[in-house]
Amino acid sequence: MQAYLRDLAAKKEFTGAALVVRRGQVLVRFAAGEADAEKHIPIRPDTVFRVASVSKEFTSMLVLKLRDRGLLDVVDRVCPHLVPVYIKTCPKAWQPITIRQILTHTSGIPDYQGFPDFSVNLSKPTTTPQLIQRFVNKPLDFEPGTSWKYSSSGYLLAGAIIQSVTHKPYGTVLHDEITGPLNLQHTGYSRGDPPPGYAKGNFSLGSPAPPVNGSQVFSAAGMFSNVDDIARWDRAFGAFTVAPPSTVRQAFTPQAQCPVNGCLNLPSSAYAFGWLVDRLNGHRLRYHPGLIQGYAASNMYLPDDDIVVVVLSNVQDTAVNPIAFHLATLALKN
Repeated sequence: MQAYLRDLAAKKEFTGAALVVRRGQVLVRFAAGEADAEKHIPIRPDTVFRVASVSKEFTSMLVLKLRDRGLLDVVDRVCPHLVPVYIKTCPKAWQPITIRQILTHTSGIPDYQGFPDFSVNLSKPTTTPQLIQRFVNKPLDFEPGTSWKYSSSGYLLAGAIIQSVTHKPYGTVLHDEITGPLNLQHTGYSRGDPPPGYAKGNFSLGSPAPPVNGSQVFSAAGMFSNVDDIARWDRAFGAFTVAPPSTVRQAFTPQAQCPVNGCLNLPSSAYAFGWLVDRLNGHRLRYHPGLIQGYAASNMYLPDDDIVVVVLSNVQDTAVNPIAFHLATLALKN
């Protein structure tokens, strides 16, 4: 694994950090490239990155934990939790949409990240109601519950619902329910930038990307972390320290079948609560990619083997998913 990653780094095909852990033993912990090219600050194994849509794993678990506390249910309709704080009235098309559907990309709500103005606004601060206004009156892509299409818009609504039922900011709930109890000291959500020292994003090597303002992607893709914390997060599922066994099982259980070509153009058979569901060489695999301006991420967990593979990059065009799949395959062989 070390030789594979060194070769990629030497060919300028990997800038970032990678970690593979099997049953608690670190097989490889690797870093290459620069966290800040202008200041020539190198990436270290503990460097913090934006993790983009890996955030969806955390948002889904927050909803399930709040469900366990009786504050909501995944079969609840989304609108009563949003009106009147986030939207004045519920669109007729949204009325049958449930929390389960926004978490499993089966709501039909169009993905605001696909709108032409998404990249233009990424560096500007915003509010959650302003975000929701960008898609609240758009027609649905399909009737709720009848198809699957990736939509970060649904996860924005999930964050709003989390705030609505707890009466606390999303970042505070994230800390109180997950990052604090699991001691994930380098993981969190910030409406602006991550903490000082984080890896600055690049479109490609040598091509800096404008900064991402966390408020623009909120509970859908606004989190930051490092490889060590993500690995600890994954293993908390296997140890049932993140939630009781029944909740962990539900988080990993397929909720929606993927299209014929897979979810997110990846060879996945189904989508659970914030996790893609697949098998790798016959072994159960749960994972999620992340991609946003300047960053790419891949988090893989093989629950039956207790194998974690985390690949984080501050170069957007890095092939993090193929790299993670290869590392996972090597971890299974040895």
